[in-house]
Order: sequence, then structure tokens, then C-alpha cells
Amino acid sequence: MKYKLSPREAEVLLLLAQGYSAPFIADKFFISIGTVKTHIKRIYMKCGVSKRDELIKLLHL
Repeated sequence: MKYKLSPREAEVLLLLAQGYSAPFIADKFFISIGTVKTHIKRIYMKCGVSKRDELIKLLHL
């Protein structure tokens, strides 16, 4: 992927794009919500977006 996401960030991105919440993602991967939020912040930074809507638009281009 051109955004150089870590394997975990790519997994989180896939679930975000499917509309899942941070608590759901945390439960799925057995990590804290804070860790999920950190992954989300890094995904947004690497993709150059600031919110989920922008991220989803980017994925559909």
C-alpha cells in the first residue's frame, strides 16, 4: 500500500472502512481503545486526512 501502513494499521483501516467503531476494533484485536485511537490517528496522518469520511472517500478513489 502506498501509505506505508503497518500490518495492524491496515487491519484497523479495513474495519474502519466497513464502519466498525473503536470499541469493536479493540475487542476484536484484544487491545485497548486508546491503542485503537492511536492506530486511527496514525492512519489519518499517513493518509493525509483528518476524519473518517475523508478516509472513506480516499479509499473509494
